[in-house]
Amino acid sequence: MIDKSGGPTKLSRGELITALVHYYRAEVQRSLAWRERLDLTTNWAVGSTAAVLGFGFSHPEYPHVFFLFGLAIVYILLYVESRRYRFYDAYEYRVRLLHQNFVYGALTGELDLEKETFWVAELASDLMHPQYKMGRRHALGRRLHANYIYLFAVLLSGWLFKVKIHPEPSQSWHQFVGQAAIGELPGWVVLLCIFLFVLHLAVLAWHGRKPQGGRDVFYSPAPRPATLRRKPD
Repeated sequence: MIDKSGGPTKLSRGELITALVHYYRAEVQRSLAWRERLDLTTNWAVGSTAAVLGFGFSHPEYPHVFFLFGLAIVYILLYVESRRYRFYDAYEYRVRLLHQNFVYGALTGELDLEKETFWVAELASDLMHPQYKMGRRHALGRRLHANYIYLFAVLLSGWLFKVKIHPEPSQSWHQFVGQAAIGELPGWVVLLCIFLFVLHLAVLAWHGRKPQGGRDVFYSPAPRPATLRRKPD
Protein backbone atom coordinates (compact mmCIF):
# COMPACT_ATOMS: atom_id res chain seq x y z
CA MET A 1 0.00 0.00 0.00
CA ILE A 2 1.45 3.36 -1.08
CA ASP A 3 0.52 6.54 0.75
CA LYS A 4 1.48 9.69 -1.22
CA SER A 5 0.29 12.08 1.48
CA GLY A 6 3.60 11.88 3.35
CA GLY A 7 1.91 11.07 6.68
CA PRO A 8 1.97 7.87 8.73
CA THR A 9 0.86 4.80 6.79
CA LYS A 10 -1.71 2.55 8.39
CA LEU A 11 -1.35 -1.06 7.31
CA SER A 12 -4.35 -3.15 6.56
CA ARG A 13 -5.06 -6.20 8.73
CA GLY A 14 -3.64 -8.57 6.11
CA GLU A 15 -0.47 -6.52 5.67
CA LEU A 16 0.01 -6.33 9.43
CA ILE A 17 -0.36 -10.10 9.80
CA THR A 18 2.18 -10.66 7.01
CA ALA A 19 4.65 -8.29 8.68
CA LEU A 20 4.20 -10.02 12.03
CA VAL A 21 4.76 -13.44 10.48
CA HIS A 22 8.10 -12.35 9.00
CA TYR A 23 9.05 -10.61 12.23
CA TYR A 24 8.15 -13.73 14.23
CA ARG A 25 10.46 -15.87 12.09
CA ALA A 26 13.32 -13.41 12.54
CA GLU A 27 12.81 -13.19 16.31
CA VAL A 28 12.75 -16.98 16.66
CA GLN A 29 16.00 -17.21 14.69
CA ARG A 30 17.66 -14.62 16.90
CA SER A 31 16.46 -16.38 20.04
CA LEU A 32 17.89 -19.68 18.77
CA ALA A 33 21.22 -18.00 18.02
CA TRP A 34 21.53 -16.85 21.63
CA ARG A 35 20.45 -20.31 22.78
CA GLU A 36 23.37 -21.79 20.85
CA ARG A 37 25.74 -19.30 22.47
CA LEU A 38 24.55 -20.45 25.88
CA ASP A 39 25.24 -24.07 24.97
CA LEU A 40 28.68 -23.13 23.68
CA THR A 41 29.65 -21.46 26.96
CA THR A 42 28.38 -24.45 28.92
CA ASN A 43 30.48 -26.75 26.74
CA TRP A 44 33.55 -24.63 27.49
CA ALA A 45 32.85 -24.92 31.22
CA VAL A 46 32.42 -28.70 31.02
CA GLY A 47 35.64 -29.02 29.01
CA SER A 48 37.53 -26.82 31.48
CA THR A 49 36.29 -28.93 34.40
CA ALA A 50 37.36 -32.15 32.70
CA ALA A 51 40.78 -30.67 31.88
CA VAL A 52 41.37 -29.51 35.47
CA LEU A 53 40.44 -32.93 36.84
CA GLY A 54 42.61 -34.71 34.30
CA PHE A 55 45.71 -32.59 34.83
CA GLY A 56 45.19 -32.18 38.57
CA PHE A 57 45.38 -35.92 39.24
CA SER A 58 47.74 -36.86 36.41
CA HIS A 59 50.95 -35.83 38.22
CA PRO A 60 51.59 -36.01 41.97
CA GLU A 61 53.60 -32.78 41.94
CA TYR A 62 50.64 -30.65 40.85
CA PRO A 63 49.40 -28.71 43.94
CA HIS A 64 45.78 -28.24 44.92
CA VAL A 65 45.99 -24.59 43.77
CA PHE A 66 45.41 -25.94 40.26
CA PHE A 67 41.83 -26.76 41.24
CA LEU A 68 41.25 -23.25 42.58
CA PHE A 69 42.39 -21.92 39.23
CA GLY A 70 39.78 -24.19 37.61
CA LEU A 71 37.10 -22.77 39.93
CA ALA A 72 38.02 -19.26 38.82
CA ILE A 73 37.82 -20.20 35.13
CA VAL A 74 34.41 -21.84 35.52
CA TYR A 75 33.09 -18.86 37.50
CA ILE A 76 34.21 -16.49 34.74
CA LEU A 77 32.37 -18.66 32.22
CA LEU A 78 29.29 -18.57 34.47
CA TYR A 79 29.46 -14.77 34.46
CA VAL A 80 29.78 -14.68 30.67
CA GLU A 81 26.88 -17.10 30.27
CA SER A 82 24.66 -15.07 32.60
CA ARG A 83 25.16 -12.06 30.32
CA ARG A 84 24.26 -14.14 27.29
CA TYR A 85 21.24 -15.53 29.14
CA ARG A 86 19.92 -12.03 29.75
CA PHE A 87 20.06 -11.34 26.02
CA TYR A 88 18.42 -14.68 25.27
CA ASP A 89 15.66 -14.02 27.79
CA ALA A 90 14.98 -10.57 26.35
CA TYR A 91 14.45 -11.97 22.84
CA GLU A 92 12.63 -15.04 24.10
CA TYR A 93 10.21 -12.70 25.86
CA ARG A 94 9.10 -11.33 22.50
CA VAL A 95 8.75 -14.84 21.08
CA ARG A 96 6.55 -15.88 24.01
CA LEU A 97 4.55 -12.69 23.58
CA LEU A 98 3.82 -13.62 19.96
CA HIS A 99 3.17 -17.27 20.86
CA GLN A 100 0.65 -16.54 23.56
CA ASN A 101 -1.20 -13.81 21.70
CA PHE A 102 -0.57 -13.65 17.95
CA VAL A 103 -0.28 -17.38 17.19
CA TYR A 104 -2.89 -18.32 19.78
CA GLY A 105 -5.28 -15.68 18.50
CA ALA A 106 -4.82 -16.83 14.90
CA LEU A 107 -5.56 -20.45 15.86
CA THR A 108 -8.63 -19.66 17.94
CA GLY A 109 -10.02 -16.89 15.72
CA GLU A 110 -9.65 -14.32 18.51
CA LEU A 111 -6.75 -12.32 17.05
CA ASP A 112 -6.87 -8.69 18.19
CA LEU A 113 -4.42 -6.36 16.43
CA GLU A 114 -5.66 -3.03 17.74
CA LYS A 115 -2.87 -0.82 19.04
CA GLU A 116 -4.61 -0.50 22.41
CA THR A 117 -4.33 -4.26 22.96
CA PHE A 118 -1.89 -5.16 25.72
CA TRP A 119 0.43 -7.43 23.73
CA VAL A 120 0.58 -5.11 20.71
CA ALA A 121 1.44 -2.12 22.88
CA GLU A 122 3.93 -4.19 24.91
CA LEU A 123 5.71 -5.48 21.81
CA ALA A 124 5.87 -2.01 20.25
CA SER A 125 7.22 -0.54 23.50
CA ASP A 126 9.85 -3.27 23.83
CA LEU A 127 11.00 -2.68 20.26
CA MET A 128 11.26 1.05 20.80
CA HIS A 129 12.88 0.74 24.26
CA PRO A 130 14.57 -2.70 24.49
CA GLN A 131 15.54 -3.77 27.96
CA TYR A 132 16.65 -6.79 29.97
CA LYS A 133 13.87 -8.76 31.63
CA MET A 134 15.98 -9.99 34.56
CA GLY A 135 18.83 -8.69 36.68
CA ARG A 136 22.41 -9.92 36.64
CA ARG A 137 22.12 -11.74 39.97
CA HIS A 138 18.97 -13.55 38.93
CA ALA A 139 20.61 -14.62 35.66
CA LEU A 140 23.66 -15.90 37.55
CA GLY A 141 21.41 -17.90 39.82
CA ARG A 142 19.41 -19.37 36.96
CA ARG A 143 22.47 -20.58 35.06
CA LEU A 144 24.11 -21.80 38.27
CA HIS A 145 21.06 -23.81 39.23
CA ALA A 146 20.68 -25.18 35.71
CA ASN A 147 24.22 -26.46 35.05
CA TYR A 148 27.11 -24.88 36.88
CA ILE A 149 26.26 -26.08 40.39
CA TYR A 150 27.29 -29.59 39.34
CA LEU A 151 30.57 -28.40 37.83
CA PHE A 152 31.46 -26.50 41.00
CA ALA A 153 30.55 -29.54 43.10
CA VAL A 154 32.88 -31.73 41.05
CA LEU A 155 35.76 -29.25 41.24
CA LEU A 156 35.36 -28.68 44.96
CA SER A 157 35.22 -32.43 45.61
CA GLY A 158 38.39 -32.86 43.55
CA TRP A 159 40.08 -30.03 45.46
CA LEU A 160 39.23 -31.56 48.85
CA PHE A 161 40.52 -34.94 47.74
CA LYS A 162 43.72 -33.36 46.37
CA VAL A 163 44.32 -31.56 49.67
CA LYS A 164 43.84 -34.81 51.54
CA ILE A 165 46.37 -36.80 49.50
CA HIS A 166 48.97 -34.13 48.56
CA PRO A 167 51.83 -34.08 49.30
CA GLU A 168 50.99 -37.13 51.45
CA PRO A 169 47.74 -38.65 52.76
CA SER A 170 46.60 -36.65 55.78
CA GLN A 171 46.01 -38.60 58.98
CA SER A 172 44.41 -35.84 61.03
CA TRP A 173 42.38 -32.65 60.72
CA HIS A 174 45.40 -30.58 61.72
CA GLN A 175 47.46 -32.11 58.93
CA PHE A 176 44.61 -31.57 56.45
CA VAL A 177 44.42 -27.87 57.35
CA GLY A 178 48.19 -27.60 57.03
CA GLN A 179 48.15 -29.12 53.54
CA ALA A 180 45.44 -26.65 52.47
CA ALA A 181 47.88 -23.75 52.88
CA ILE A 182 48.96 -21.75 49.84
CA GLY A 183 52.46 -20.40 50.27
CA GLU A 184 52.44 -18.12 53.31
CA LEU A 185 48.63 -18.17 53.47
CA PRO A 186 47.49 -20.43 56.32
CA GLY A 187 45.29 -23.39 55.56
CA TRP A 188 42.45 -22.19 57.76
CA VAL A 189 42.25 -18.95 55.76
CA VAL A 190 42.03 -20.93 52.51
CA LEU A 191 39.29 -23.15 53.95
CA LEU A 192 37.41 -20.07 55.17
CA CYS A 193 37.58 -18.50 51.69
CA ILE A 194 36.29 -21.72 50.14
CA PHE A 195 33.43 -21.82 52.66
CA LEU A 196 32.47 -18.23 51.81
CA PHE A 197 32.62 -19.09 48.11
CA VAL A 198 30.28 -22.07 48.62
CA LEU A 199 27.94 -19.85 50.66
CA HIS A 200 27.96 -17.33 47.82
CA LEU A 201 27.01 -20.07 45.35
CA ALA A 202 24.19 -21.25 47.61
CA VAL A 203 22.76 -17.73 47.83
CA LEU A 204 22.93 -17.34 44.05
CA ALA A 205 21.24 -20.71 43.48
CA TRP A 206 18.46 -19.80 45.91
CA HIS A 207 18.00 -16.41 44.28
CA GLY A 208 17.85 -18.01 40.83
CA ARG A 209 14.91 -20.21 41.85
CA LYS A 210 12.78 -17.26 42.91
CA PRO A 211 9.93 -16.44 40.47
CA GLN A 212 10.41 -13.36 38.35
CA GLY A 213 6.91 -12.14 38.98
CA GLY A 214 4.93 -10.92 36.01
CA ARG A 215 7.50 -10.75 33.21
CA ASP A 216 7.82 -14.48 32.57
CA VAL A 217 4.12 -15.44 32.72
CA PHE A 218 1.45 -13.29 31.10
CA TYR A 219 -1.65 -15.10 32.32
CA SER A 220 -2.67 -18.37 33.85
CA PRO A 221 -3.92 -20.94 31.33
CA ALA A 222 -7.68 -21.05 31.15
CA PRO A 223 -9.35 -24.31 32.18
CA ARG A 224 -10.11 -26.63 29.29
CA PRO A 225 -13.76 -26.88 28.29
CA ALA A 226 -15.57 -29.96 29.54
CA THR A 227 -16.13 -31.13 25.95
CA LEU A 228 -12.36 -31.20 25.30
CA ARG A 229 -11.41 -33.07 28.43
CA ARG A 230 -10.54 -36.69 28.01
CA LYS A 231 -13.20 -38.99 29.36
CA PRO A 232 -12.03 -41.59 31.84
CA ASP A 233 -11.74 -45.11 30.48
